[in-house]
Amino acid sequence: MRGRKLRLTLVAVVILSLFLRLFNLNSLFHFTMDEELVAFRALGLFSYHRPFLIGGISPLQIHLPPYFYYLASLLLWPFKFNPAGWGVSGALLGGITTVVLFGFARRLTNARTALIAAALYATSQAAVFADRHFWPLSLNPLLTLLSLIFLKSKNYWALIATLVLAITADPSNLPLALVMAGVAIWRNYAKWKQIGKPFLTGALVFLTPLILFDLRHQGENVKGIVKLFSRVAGQGLSLNGLADGLLLLPKTLTRFWWTGQTKVVEMLSYCYPNAQFRQQVPLVLLMLSIAILILVWRKLPPVLHYLFIVYAVGLGLFGFLGYPVFDHYLTGWLPLFALITALALDYLPKTLGAGLAIGLIAVNLFLVFQTTNPYGLSYKQELVVWANRELNGQPFSLESESKCHKENGLRYLFEISGNPPATSFMDGNFAWLYQNPPRVETPQLYLLVTDKDFSVFQPIISSRQFGAMKALITAEPVVPAD
Repeated sequence: MRGRKLRLTLVAVVILSLFLRLFNLNSLFHFTMDEELVAFRALGLFSYHRPFLIGGISPLQIHLPPYFYYLASLLLWPFKFNPAGWGVSGALLGGITTVVLFGFARRLTNARTALIAAALYATSQAAVFADRHFWPLSLNPLLTLLSLIFLKSKNYWALIATLVLAITADPSNLPLALVMAGVAIWRNYAKWKQIGKPFLTGALVFLTPLILFDLRHQGENVKGIVKLFSRVAGQGLSLNGLADGLLLLPKTLTRFWWTGQTKVVEMLSYCYPNAQFRQQVPLVLLMLSIAILILVWRKLPPVLHYLFIVYAVGLGLFGFLGYPVFDHYLTGWLPLFALITALALDYLPKTLGAGLAIGLIAVNLFLVFQTTNPYGLSYKQELVVWANRELNGQPFSLESESKCHKENGLRYLFEISGNPPATSFMDGNFAWLYQNPPRVETPQLYLLVTDKDFSVFQPIISSRQFGAMKALITAEPVVPAD
């Protein structure tokens, strides 16, 4: 396939990629605790004039520079802080990643294989819904590909800028940075002046806000490192965690092909039961993914060998030290999984390989269109509109009786609606981000949101169902009956 036909086919794939990430945008958009935190920072930056020196905090209890938060804030601002704006950004990132993947794969293989890889990435349910919310991991697929491209072209300034953004957004990109930097230094050890300046500049840009933050907050990051070692020493080592970490790459490859899930919260939640279930992949698929990784190994460039080994070792060590390992850590590998799958199909007769690719695409399209989100942004926005009308300006307390952060996002949505609650179940996490601190007086009304089915003895003033969430307005705090 060449020329005009190739370009038109690629355009069709990109259009499909954008459509799958934009249709039913509000109802399928995932907006919970992690997204809510970044949204509050954006609102604080532009509406409350609160610039910030630091970003998020890593699982290792070490803070990150603020660059991703500033980027996310800029992307949210034009949409008047409506989180659905991030859905548009996520879809555009997915479309751009599809194009960049095609270009990267074409340099390694041929136009046909590159087009199959792009089509697989565009339609994979796992990739589609990774782009249907916006959080620090949303940039990983694109930044992983750009790092590989800049490394090959020896554009070290662009490489370092990409790696700094990648690590400051998501510390699970640390293996990516180590491999890219290590390969660049190894290839150019005799030309240190060529790579020394961008590397030192990148280190300075990364470390400066952390040092300033520690100077201002009595060595908070140093305390985090001490907590890290104390935690490791206190809970011991885990052989099960080691196995989980080492197998996470092939398991996540199987989920790129088939998730078997049709609820967004099950695919994206950090809640332990959901995260645990995502690692219970069918044994046949796991064995197939390991076989495919072995099969295509020699077709992959050496830098991807190093990347695979460092990720596997890093995840294994992380699990061995007792930390939970999540498939989210491998979001940056999704386009590489598309490439690996396309390379494996290339071993087959042309017609059979094309048929299997079409079959994978068809299965994932079916799953995408079957997927629902009973905790989606649209339900939460409708709940806020209804509650504001029912509450009629009276002070209220926002409460939750659910687990796994399913009702997170509501406190922010009330904030931007102009009717923040007097107190809420998120005050312990987010009170420092509000325009006004929580009130100390007892509120007149209580708004309880839950996805549980239980009896309520207190008189209910008003109630309504929103997806899987039920909202109850009462004059007294609700105590669920056993």
